[in-house]
Amino acid sequence: MNRDFIAKHWYADVYEQFENHTNDVEFFLKVLREQTNSTPQNILEAACGGGRISVPLAQAGHKVTGFDADEFMLLRCYNKMKDIKNIACYQADAVSSDWGAGFDVVVMAGNVLINIESETDYAEAQQIFIRKASAALRSGGHLLLDYDQHTDASARKTFNGLGESSYFSGTDDLGTSGRTVSWGGAYDPVTQIWSGIGHWELTTNNGEQFIYAGKPRYKHIPMLNQVYGWLTDAGLTVEKSYRNYTDEPVSENEPDYVKATIWAKKV
Repeated sequence: MNRDFIAKHWYADVYEQFENHTNDVEFFLKVLREQTNSTPQNILEAACGGGRISVPLAQAGHKVTGFDADEFMLLRCYNKMKDIKNIACYQADAVSSDWGAGFDVVVMAGNVLINIESETDYAEAQQIFIRKASAALRSGGHLLLDYDQHTDASARKTFNGLGESSYFSGTDDLGTSGRTVSWGGAYDPVTQIWSGIGHWELTTNNGEQFIYAGKPRYKHIPMLNQVYGWLTDAGLTVEKSYRNYTDEPVSENEPDYVKATIWAKKV
């Protein structure tokens, strides 16, 4: 095995161990029950990863299709969907691929809106995501969008800072152990772009140690009015918003960042 394979396999496996919360999934299921009168929906999840969200949606009776660019994440999705007949997943790049059409609901969750990778303009890529989600919906269908919503003040506080930290660590099913290492980053309030750098420190099951260098990372941190503007431009109308997985609506004047869940209809 080469180091690229070892590193990417380790990341996908340990990320899934670390990212094992379910409160968001339970809330999405609640929203779907309330907003669709418990009618099974034909759902597309963009960037489904290891199926953390797609699989429970299918188990709840919805017909689910998911796609992701990461083959190592998708392998985990395939393993989870064994014997579940109402789910399918495939490999595709979200920015460049066709998402299909005629879905009742498109799910964009797991903070994918902020974690989009792009070779050009990150804000433009976020708008493309929302336009593609709208194009994939039938008339009257809905987008369920979930992401970390920041104000300018919370973005400055959260994303400015240097120093070593580790997002997660662990051992994968091949016996590779390691940890992620970040050196912090800087947020530009004019461009709303955060930039940072990091690497992974890994030890294989035969004791070989190596550092897997990461590429510089960039994130565009959108404000709520921008997201609402992109939704409107894509032909979507916000019917309801939720703050921190409660029935409270999201406000543009939040004192800090919140988990924002938006239910928007294609008109």
